[in-house]
Amino acid sequence: MTDSQPPAVTPLRPDDRRRAAEVLGRAFTDDPLWAAIMPDGEARPARLTRMFSDLIKTMDAGQGVALIAEADSVALWLPPGRTIGIWQVIKSGLAVIRSTLALPGADRKRMMKVMRQLDAQRKEHVPEPHWYLMALGTDPGRQGQGLGSALVRAGTRQADEATTLTYLETETEENVRYYEHLGFDVVEEVTAAGLDLPMWLMIRRPESGV
Repeated sequence: MTDSQPPAVTPLRPDDRRRAAEVLGRAFTDDPLWAAIMPDGEARPARLTRMFSDLIKTMDAGQGVALIAEADSVALWLPPGRTIGIWQVIKSGLAVIRSTLALPGADRKRMMKVMRQLDAQRKEHVPEPHWYLMALGTDPGRQGQGLGSALVRAGTRQADEATTLTYLETETEENVRYYEHLGFDVVEEVTAAGLDLPMWLMIRRPESGV
């Protein structure tokens, strides 16, 4: 990649899935929310990698959009009308249920409480069809090179074409500034359920304006 050549963004192929899960696992190892949910720092990377691997399987069943940039940055998107529900979970072989049940009980309870909270808040803020950025992670050694931004723009371009909103959550102020640069605005700051941690809920309106 040169200064004049943007990062190559491609759909995630089956052969890329393991690599993608490992990238997301490393990217989120020091994330404050996941550190609070999974306080065992030694076990956290492997648990996150398994969780993202099973999430990718379930997204495939739900026709989500998984994108990779130069093998080192991954974005998981749910387009309008797509969901991860009981049918998608069954079709994936109960993947996310298996990885959730594999967590220690306290970790599982913390994660489920936060996930239920975020799901309810997303439905409140964007009841209409929207693009949802479920996860964006770049291998720590490749951060700051524009890979993540290329993946975000790949999704927001499609949202612009369909004149739909884009939605995400983030848990660091640094990421708030990053996403603001990409056109997102904070719609609410909340405290993660059961944890003394702030989270920011963000929306991007399509450039054509709705």
